[in-house]
Amino acid sequence: MTTNSENIFHALMVGVRDGLIISDQDGRILSCNDAMATLVGTREEELVGQPLTNIVLIDRGERDGATTDDGAAKTSSAPADNTDSGISKNVFGQEVPPHATVFCRTGMALTMPVSQLPIVDNNGAASGNLTVIYIVQASSVQQAQTEFVSTVSHELRTPLTSIKGFADTILRAGDRLDLAQQRRYVGIIKDQADRLTRLVEDLLSVSRLESKKMQLMIRAIDLNEMVQRVLRNLSDKAGEHRIVTNIPVGLAQIWADGDRLEQILTNLIDNAIKYSPKHTTVTVSARELNSQPAMVEFSVSDQGVGIEAEHLPQIFTKFARVDNPLVRQTEGTGLGLYITRSLVIALGGEIKVESVPGRTTFTAKLPAASLEEQAARGRD
Repeated sequence: MTTNSENIFHALMVGVRDGLIISDQDGRILSCNDAMATLVGTREEELVGQPLTNIVLIDRGERDGATTDDGAAKTSSAPADNTDSGISKNVFGQEVPPHATVFCRTGMALTMPVSQLPIVDNNGAASGNLTVIYIVQASSVQQAQTEFVSTVSHELRTPLTSIKGFADTILRAGDRLDLAQQRRYVGIIKDQADRLTRLVEDLLSVSRLESKKMQLMIRAIDLNEMVQRVLRNLSDKAGEHRIVTNIPVGLAQIWADGDRLEQILTNLIDNAIKYSPKHTTVTVSARELNSQPAMVEFSVSDQGVGIEAEHLPQIFTKFARVDNPLVRQTEGTGLGLYITRSLVIALGGEIKVESVPGRTTFTAKLPAASLEEQAARGRD
């Protein structure tokens, strides 16, 4: 007994939990599966014959990473019966799958990942399209967003509770507090407000990265000069740590956005200071890699307690915080390394971490700006 294409088609239409829609060359719906009809809130018979654009509008984005005047990726609501199923690229050159707006009978408009594939006959002629709405993937994304909002709410609540509590104390009993107590309470309010500001700034960075709206001004940057700038900015925090730099003279410059490279280095060096005991050494090293394309590798090492092996895979995820005494007593948003990794990738590089008790090293690689490449870019 052989399995024919009709049996396969029937099994897919019945068993797949994602939405499947078949439309003709004119963009009119020929059939759909139960998962799609249920999502829209109707029956298949009511959808057959309707224009696909009545229930699905695909937003593929502009090809080749084109950007608007403000640096955001362009988008266009292309007709849903367009057979171009190519994947767009964001401003970082990364592939971004198309998304669709699905219009439900309840009035809701849901945004979900989508693919649209041409259907061809035996002669190779186009006869219609298969549109796939990824309901399962969208549900996972929705769950992740819900968990993210819950975690953010918790992170915001902690400093807000302190600010409100000490402000209430000052208002209620200010005349009975001596000057030292007043200064202490105001200092706590300021520290918690600063913590709140850092969290909001990190959340804004995450939002820009994930919405692909972060603008990058790529130029050749001297790594040693950038490291020295970051160390000057962190000099107060680093007061009781010994900072050592091993950056060779004549090291190739890096192709990067200056502000983003400074943010990467600040996050890595600040973490090394925060999560290692006082009077220990933080080492910043760099070298040029003989690779194609040429890369510059830089690393930040500390002499802290280390990161246990089971925690390493999650270290670059949102709100990741290693559970050890030094981390518990150190304030942080848990977003710094997630942002750092996202920025490194956006700049065309990669980052990794290695850790043993007494030593943790974060190593990043970014494209080198060789003299040949600088000359070539100057001719572009």
